[in-house]
This record gives sequence, structure tokens and C-alpha cells, in this order.
Amino acid sequence: MKTVIQVLLCAVIGFVVAILMLNNFTIDIMEYAEVIVITLIGIIIILLGVSLKLYWEVKKLYNTDAKWDEEDEVDLLIYKKFADYSFLVQSSIVLSVLVLCTTVITLQSIVLTIIAIATMIVSYLFTIFMTNLIQLVYPERNIPNLSDSKYAEKLLKISDEGEKHVMLIGFYKSYNLLNVGLLIGIVLSTFYSISTDQ
Repeated sequence: MKTVIQVLLCAVIGFVVAILMLNNFTIDIMEYAEVIVITLIGIIIILLGVSLKLYWEVKKLYNTDAKWDEEDEVDLLIYKKFADYSFLVQSSIVLSVLVLCTTVITLQSIVLTIIAIATMIVSYLFTIFMTNLIQLVYPERNIPNLSDSKYAEKLLKISDEGEKHVMLIGFYKSYNLLNVGLLIGIVLSTFYSISTDQ
């Protein structure tokens, strides 16, 4: 049933896009580019602010003295906050690259381009903070540095079978998401090219 709903939804979206393209529906993205860039920068700043808050919460939870059952609850909370932190930081990196590309393609002001570069650098710095948090979340493990040339092999070596299974599922979902994302990107690029004659 779920597959049927997805197919119908995709068919409706495809039908609407095809009708709009056949009727020469055009959108002047250049007209809205500055608003889009400023909105995305605002979203990035919010994501980084929440990430910073989560970073300090994880550090604070790590330094709390918990005993017995409370220790398990604190560990679970640390894992959840770390996962949220990781998701927000990765999202801010993707949005930062999108903002930078949009400012360059649409020839926005130099100020917006500099802000886009700054958000990308700050987002990348937050990923460096993530490596520090990993050491707090998993203190019993000898987690390799990201700069290590054999990082992936060493990470798999210290992982147990359950973690390897979770990684495999994550990699498979990422692979499928990448394929869908590429297809959507190609369709949107084609639609933009047709609608703007560029």
C-alpha cells in the first residue's frame, strides 16, 4: 500500500511539472535569489546556534556525577543529543554549500558571498568539534582521528557486529538517497534551464 501511495504521489508531481513545462511556465529565480540566500543564511545560523547549545549540553552531561540507573539515562541522553548535534551540523554544511553556490551563480553582492563562505567555514569547524564529542560519547574506545588515512578501516575494526550492521543499513540508505537526490537535482536543473532559457 505504501508503494502504491508513493507511485501515485510521484505520478501527480510528474504530471503537474509536465503540464507547467508544456505551458511555458517560467520562474525568474534571479528575482528571488537574494531572499532565498538570506533565508537560508538565517536557517544556517539557527542550526549552528542549536548545535552549539547541544554541544555544551553533551559536555555538561558528560561531567555530571550519575550513579546506577541514572548513569544509563545520562548515557542515553548523551547519545541522543550527539545524534541531534551531528544531524544539525551536517545539515548546516549542506545548506552552506547551497548558499555559496546560489550567491555565486546568481551574482549576489560580495557581502552575501563572504557571509556564505563564513557559514561554510563555521559549519566545518563544528564538524571538528564533533570529533571531540565522539571521544566523550565513546570514552572506552580508541576512535581514530579523521585525518588518519585508514580511518574507515580502523573504525570498522573497533566496531562490533551490531554497529557494523547499523553502518551497513545507513550506507545503503545513503546510497539510495544519493541516487534520488541526483535524479531530483537533474530534473530541477533541467526545469530551471528550460524556464530561464539559460
